Amino acid sequence: QKIAATSLLTMRDIFVTALFGLLSANAVAVSIDASDDRVVWSGRTLAANGAVQFDWLGVTARVAVSGATYVIANVSTSAKTRGTRLKAYMSDQGFNLYPEVQFWVSPAGSSEHVLFASNNPRTTAITLENIVDPQYGTGITTVVSFTTDGTFQAPPALPAGRRIEFIGDSITAATNVVRPEGAPSCGDGGYQSDYSQTYEGLLCHRFNADCSTIAVGGKCMMRECGGLQMPDYYLSQFFQDAPKPTHNFSAGWAPDAIFINLGTNDNRVIPKAGPQSFINQSLAFMKNSTLWYNKPDIQFFLSAGPMENTTMNYTVEIVALASGEGLKATFVDMSTACADARLHANTDDCDGCAGHPGIEGHRGMYEAAWPIMAKVMGWDAPAQPPQMDLTARVPLPVWTR
Repeated sequence: QKIAATSLLTMRDIFVTALFGLLSANAVAVSIDASDDRVVWSGRTLAANGAVQFDWLGVTARVAVSGATYVIANVSTSAKTRGTRLKAYMSDQGFNLYPEVQFWVSPAGSSEHVLFASNNPRTTAITLENIVDPQYGTGITTVVSFTTDGTFQAPPALPAGRRIEFIGDSITAATNVVRPEGAPSCGDGGYQSDYSQTYEGLLCHRFNADCSTIAVGGKCMMRECGGLQMPDYYLSQFFQDAPKPTHNFSAGWAPDAIFINLGTNDNRVIPKAGPQSFINQSLAFMKNSTLWYNKPDIQFFLSAGPMENTTMNYTVEIVALASGEGLKATFVDMSTACADARLHANTDDCDGCAGHPGIEGHRGMYEAAWPIMAKVMGWDAPAQPPQMDLTARVPLPVWTR
């Protein structure tokens, strides 16, 4: 196995080496390419030479194994100093997702990461999720392969008709979500980011949905903000591609719903450019999305808040105009999400860093959104994946982390 240089050796590397040493005498390791049909991906990815590349937030891979005591991922990054942070879950505890471990991807070549380990063979599904936005210099992540001592099998299929795409700024980009306890103020370099605790991450988990997230902090819908804005990034396969239109919208994946949370940064230029510009450009983006995907029946959800609420009336007007022009659009009021979910007082309006919604604020956003989405889309209950054969299930060992 390929291990990082001695100077960069981590406890993870030591554990992986020890794990292989313990198991190699009793079991034969089996590997599959990350692009194998038995690996189910969500989000914008690019397969090449058996590997799968991505950088956008929330990209996930799902694999299932039987008779396995471990699953390992071979991962690398193009980042020079630090890759992204990935989070792994298992799904045989009566929950859709049961957190196992999270780790930063090392820039020192490809490395092995333990996603799950058990004292005894078991049958389970493993989900690997990207939880840091590419704007923090995470580079392009490449998953080369997955390895187990069990048998790979097709994971339970995601429910049909539950494809969601999220477009937003720093809130949706998971920026400043995890505020250090007691900190009067703080910032984010990716260390306070955690997609799994954002409103969109919670929505995707609840609905067991096939999700894609395109979000960049500080960005707008309006061209008047200057430079690259979200309509530019939306056309790109990778964050670094913008403004090149490198994403293939006709590749087969198209969202059933698009959730847009923009306006916080547009508010800087609306006083000069006028609210009608925000309204017109938002409506044009919605129309273009249906054309790019060749899917006129996309259900749009437009939200306002919770960092600022002065654009809320404009967003409500966009929904009304879109509906009048034959688009399917619904407004989601998140204006009081931070206050509604407040458990602890901080110096900022919201509980995260730099005035952003934190864990509580995002929970409030999620609570505001899921009943509306469930009703509009007909998802009245959390989707439960088909039951797997759990005959190999055993109690969780104390050392799985």
